[in-house]
Amino acid sequence: MRIGINARSLQGSRSGIAQYVYYLLLYLRKVDKKNEYTLFLGSSNYVFEDIANFEFLLDISDFPTKNQFSKIVWQHLYLPLRMKELRIDVFHEPAFVAPYFKKCPAVITIHDLSYKLLPNCYTLRNRLYLERLTERSISLSDKIIAISENTKKDILQNYKIKEEKIKVIYEGVDEVFHPMADLKEEASAMVKAKYGISGNFILMVSLISPRKNMVNLIKAFSLLKKKGTADHQLVIVGKKGWFFEEVFREAENSNYSKDIIFCDFVSRYDLVTLYNAADVFVYPSLYEGFGLPLLEAMACNCPVVASDCSSIPEVCSDAAILVDPLDPGAFAEAISQVINNRTLRESLIEKGRLRINNFSWEKTARETIDLYNSLRR
Repeated sequence: MRIGINARSLQGSRSGIAQYVYYLLLYLRKVDKKNEYTLFLGSSNYVFEDIANFEFLLDISDFPTKNQFSKIVWQHLYLPLRMKELRIDVFHEPAFVAPYFKKCPAVITIHDLSYKLLPNCYTLRNRLYLERLTERSISLSDKIIAISENTKKDILQNYKIKEEKIKVIYEGVDEVFHPMADLKEEASAMVKAKYGISGNFILMVSLISPRKNMVNLIKAFSLLKKKGTADHQLVIVGKKGWFFEEVFREAENSNYSKDIIFCDFVSRYDLVTLYNAADVFVYPSLYEGFGLPLLEAMACNCPVVASDCSSIPEVCSDAAILVDPLDPGAFAEAISQVINNRTLRESLIEKGRLRINNFSWEKTARETIDLYNSLRR
């Protein structure tokens, strides 16, 4: 069977959906020796080496995809024509919106409904695009992957769709995320120096956008420092998304601004090292479809404090302290407990180590292949 996948997200910043696409493809290559895969890529002067290493067929378009309009034309007009020419049997759109004029059975992945449930966290253009075309994609697609039960629930509550059309397939955690006990001291010193981290630190990994609730995180950090219960820095890893200005204003206006470090995007090795070196990982997001960094932190033996909403309790279970994301004081108190209570810290690390056994990218890939095969004509 010939399976086509829109992999254009891998030609940009490797955050969010691109991480899902990368690891799904990595494990499809490992476990599927029967089907043939074609990755559809936008026009580019380069293809990242790791994409080429997947050893899948690459369809690199000559059609320009440098602005939003051309990307839409590429997806909804160019892709259907290429799918027909290449005789694609099943097409997978890993980011909400399938080609408008699809020529074969289609699977779409719905990561979350934040554009509908938290509309103020999106630009008007992005929100309108997602609202209008996701609804049509949900209607016309043959199968829908929801990355959590919470996302499935949100889909059923907001769209008229039969439940059996949705398959929940969790994301996983790759073996690259692991404890670095033997190398931690030397490696962490080098990576900390690289990013200007001078001592103990609290870590968050996320695209910088309103939904991630970083303003309240910075308020919680300021409370923590004011009370003197933690002599730590706050390290935020992630690229700027949209509406990020308020986050930087809050950081600049904090009495502890010198202890707030923005690292932008970091390499995978550096990220693993930072997870290992951090005293606590915090994730105050207002809404998540899954929350992949939660598992990555747990896999690196980093205790987690996170929001008690959306899919986060589903992913974390009892392996994290969960608090109200709108209460900076509660976040500050939870962080303080993890930092200062060794017994609690070790308990969270052990529970996290057990929790990640429930999630596997290999399982994600195998369940996704089963879904492709169910659409074989």
